[in-house]
Amino acid sequence: MPRLSPHPLAPVIVSPPGYGDAKPTTAPGELTRLAADPDGGVRSRVAADPACPPPLLARLATDHTPLVRRRVATNPSTSVAVLRALARDRDATVRAQVGAHPATPADALRRLAHDRAREVRRRVADNPRAPGETLVRLDTGQYAPHLESGVAGDGVAAPDTPAPITSDPRREIRMRAARGATGPPEVLVRLAGDPARQVRAAVATNRAVPPEVAAQLAADASAEVREGLALNPITPPELLERLARDWRTRVRRGAAANDTISPHLAARLARDWSHTVRAQVAASPATPAELLVRLARDRNPQVLLALIRNADTPDAALDEMARHLRGFRAHLLPLSGRGASKATGRVRQALEQRRPRPTAR
Repeated sequence: MPRLSPHPLAPVIVSPPGYGDAKPTTAPGELTRLAADPDGGVRSRVAADPACPPPLLARLATDHTPLVRRRVATNPSTSVAVLRALARDRDATVRAQVGAHPATPADALRRLAHDRAREVRRRVADNPRAPGETLVRLDTGQYAPHLESGVAGDGVAAPDTPAPITSDPRREIRMRAARGATGPPEVLVRLAGDPARQVRAAVATNRAVPPEVAAQLAADASAEVREGLALNPITPPELLERLARDWRTRVRRGAAANDTISPHLAARLARDWSHTVRAQVAASPATPAELLVRLARDRNPQVLLALIRNADTPDAALDEMARHLRGFRAHLLPLSGRGASKATGRVRQALEQRRPRPTAR
């Protein structure tokens, strides 16, 4: 039995040895004994122990305390059969843990993808092993917001209500599905037409987005969506070139931050009218060395600071910047006014920290 506090009025159960350690040290026989403890907290710690045998976890999966069943659903040693049974648990928090478990079978994930509890659907959307078809099935049916808890009025789990993730009324669920979908192309095709720009932007950043969907998103009315596609390393070069000419600065800046950008496209963005775009080119590890030397002659302090902070900036670029730094304040005066001296000081200080002057002996 667990040790009790000596105070007769305040009994406190002390956790048995082994719990909370990085490596479980509790013997299986001791776990079996503790699993019968009347205290639910002790049983829940047994259910969470990775050393707990699968037969004992199967027994604890039927425990009357939801916390114990929830711990079973998070245990890496829980069997597939137990996870499949817990997917029908009456408690939504238990079903949510099953939806997040990496060993949950595909049929259980399909069922949980249509759960009425938002947290359950969110966990399934985050599970990388969720089958792609779970996101596109059951496109008809009504969502019952009064069953959000996943429990009917009589305390019994309500029957399945079709609520596909791609048609989920919660924008957050659809966004998570758009970021993590790797299944059939129909999933991303459907989410690419979502009315919420945040969902379409999540599709644009997905590395599994098909080329035809990428072409559709490149013409999206939202700059947030086009920026997400510009940042995506799998964006085709012809679309990236189109996005580098976008009228919105944030989209061109996203293209400049793409590691797959071609040298000629980077050279064009290095001449962009916006200093934030040029600064992004200066900070990118994909920018060629000769282009970094050219940017060392830029008059904007943010561009120069980005060059100094770029670990790939060659010494030739830093030497070029040092030569032009003497006239830097005069160049900045028409643009920065009284802040020119402060900007010059920041650049000088950063350059000194990057390349400290040798001390005279």
